[in-house]
Order: sequence, then structure tokens, then C-alpha cells
Amino acid sequence: MKTEIMRKVLAGLTVTTIFGILVACGKSEEAVATEATEAVSEVAEAVDAAQEDAAGAQEEMMNLEEQIQAVQDTLVFMGGLKTGDDAAKDIEIAMFRNDQGDIIYIYVEDGHLDYGMWAAEDATTTDGKPYSKLTGGEKEYGYYFNEDLVTGIIVDADGTVYDAVELDEKVAREFVSQTLGG
Repeated sequence: MKTEIMRKVLAGLTVTTIFGILVACGKSEEAVATEATEAVSEVAEAVDAAQEDAAGAQEEMMNLEEQIQAVQDTLVFMGGLKTGDDAAKDIEIAMFRNDQGDIIYIYVEDGHLDYGMWAAEDATTTDGKPYSKLTGGEKEYGYYFNEDLVTGIIVDADGTVYDAVELDEKVAREFVSQTLGG
């Protein structure tokens, strides 16, 4: 409805403008009417093409959102940690299990996102704390959950250990969307 009104307004403005210009140039009313009709048809075609492009883009966006949601529906959030607000680096790590039972890790450091199905092995920090070392991504990372399952540590690629707190599932799911292009 709104588009139809816009189309009529544009067509009316176009006809009025062309009519005024052509009459001022001394053309006959018949010639002016013919040229105005052609102009209106061109404007209507342009509006229709723009509407089709917008509808196609909206459908494409909806398809991407549906695809992302379909992937999200197959993932079970297993937990996540993030560095505290006062830490030297902003690091988040999230873990998901997919429908095949694989664990998918997402590691975000200062806005840079790395993710995949990495191998985890037991490791120890220089001061003797145990943690899970993740290999297979761009670099090696690590994490450990304390017994309360809401605090722990994150080990960056340089081996620096940071105290960590629970990462909200909503934030972790936003990272999943980013990995899928959303």
C-alpha cells in the first residue's frame, strides 16, 4: 500500500514536471501527453525494479538469518569464560557441542575471533595450575574452570594467565552468529 502511494506520487510529480517543461518549450499538448506517458512508464518500471531488488535483498537476509538459526539450534552451550573488566586483554572463550558430539571452541581476543574443533590436551601453567590447552586454531590457547564452574583462568597464545569469570550464553551465541557471517 505504502509503495503504491509512493509510486503514484512519483509518477504524478514526474508528469507535472515534464508537462510544464514541454509546454514552456512550445510543444503541442498531444506531444507533451505522449512524452509524459512514456516518462510515467519509465518511473513505474524503475520503482518496480527497486521494489524487486529490495524484496530480493530482504529474502536473502531472511535466508541467512534462518540458516544461522538452524546452526544455532544444533549447538549446545557447554560454558564460557571471559577476562575481567580490569584485565590487560579482553578475551572470551566459549564452548559448544554440535549434534555430532564434537566440541567447537570460539576464542575472541581484543575483537579477533578464532574458532574451530580443536584438540584439547592437559597442560600446566608456569606456576603449576592445570588447564586445557587448545591446539588447531591460529594459535594455542587454554582455559580452566574452577569447581564453581563460573570462574577459572584463560591462557592466551603467549602463555599469559588471566583470571576469568563466566561468559554469558547470549554473548557466546553472538560469536557463533559472527562465525557464520551474521
